[in-house]
Amino acid sequence: MTRKEYQRARDALGWTHQQMADILGVSRRTPYRYQGGDVEVPEPSARLIRLLVAMRKRLPERKFEEVIGVLQ
Repeated sequence: MTRKEYQRARDALGWTHQQMADILGVSRRTPYRYQGGDVEVPEPSARLIRLLVAMRKRLPERKFEEVIGVLQ
């Protein structure tokens, strides 16, 4: 996942860097590093992000938030 793909995904989800860090289980700084291109998004995290974006596009807001609540 490129830094631009990461940015588009974060925008599609409407999440802050902190929210991304919480869902991915990484430090607060890591999403900033992904977006800045300093660190490549590991493939397992990239797959999760892509899955979340797909779910966000297909599920009603309430259902999506319910699923996200299970992840946290």
